[in-house]
Amino acid sequence: MLQAVFAAPHRIVVEEAPIPDPAPGEALVRVAACGICGTDLKINEGHYLGALPIVPGHEFAGVVEALGDGVTRVAVGDLVAINPNLPCRRCAFCRTGKPHLCTASQAVGVTRPGGFAEYCCVPAELLVPVPGDLPLAQAAMMEPVSCCLHGIDVAGVKPGDSVILLGGGSIGLILLQLSRAAGASFAAVSEPRTEKRKLALTLGAEEAVAPEEIASVAQALPGGGAEIAIECAGVTAAARQALSLVRPGGTVLLFGVCPPGETVALEPYEVFHRELTVRGCYTNPFTDTRALSLLESGQVLVEPLISHVYSIEQVEEGIAAVRAGETVKAQVRPG
Repeated sequence: MLQAVFAAPHRIVVEEAPIPDPAPGEALVRVAACGICGTDLKINEGHYLGALPIVPGHEFAGVVEALGDGVTRVAVGDLVAINPNLPCRRCAFCRTGKPHLCTASQAVGVTRPGGFAEYCCVPAELLVPVPGDLPLAQAAMMEPVSCCLHGIDVAGVKPGDSVILLGGGSIGLILLQLSRAAGASFAAVSEPRTEKRKLALTLGAEEAVAPEEIASVAQALPGGGAEIAIECAGVTAAARQALSLVRPGGTVLLFGVCPPGETVALEPYEVFHRELTVRGCYTNPFTDTRALSLLESGQVLVEPLISHVYSIEQVEEGIAAVRAGETVKAQVRPG
């Protein structure tokens, strides 16, 4: 089979490798489509989560090709999406219903070989059956949608809320759709690229403006700000700005992965006096099947987000395009 390997920081090698045999408890999945994620950029740079060398790719779907011993929950030929996160199930967080905070977790495409390959062995417990009428390229978006769904749960979006989303990439546009599905009566997107602002308007945003214009949008809302502001792009300046875009009693959700070590000034008096809530959210605990249901029902549209498709041989080109901000969502599709 063909696979792309992050061999060292900023070094990608495309190589042939034997098709792996599934170990007990695993299934061999033929990869149909795998998203390129911001986390993949961090792994490629050598400073986020993953241990190099690694075959990356944690947002993927495909077809079960073979089963290891003891696997009964899926069958050869099944269509599946992958929830990449494998908690230890023994630590204090796993044992109190917070497996996403596991202190010894593994993840397909991060600490285990992932979906930038024609085939991948995956623990069978991580496979989520895909409805037959949902294209696998869309099912591969289950993981980012499930992470965004956890973000909406943490932010507490409810009917009638106003929401401002900072960043109009795939994450911001998924969070936009989920905000509307949760009942938000107003949603605005801040995004520097014109084409992404236009896409946001087609997907339910009342307003989509450049970052320098979002403050005036917030000030025009009742109470002088939104109930909820979500930083979606992992940009520290946007995280700083989010604090000024919510009304008293509002919530700021830091969803994007800002570079480790960067800081935002926070005035404790403002948090106290304006009774602000600042939250983080991490991965996708217990949201994968809900995410697939939203994709199947069409309440979350991901086909319009898939702007670029690359072969395995083109992975380096795809990584560069994502890093440059040229894509909305890029996917690797073997073959």
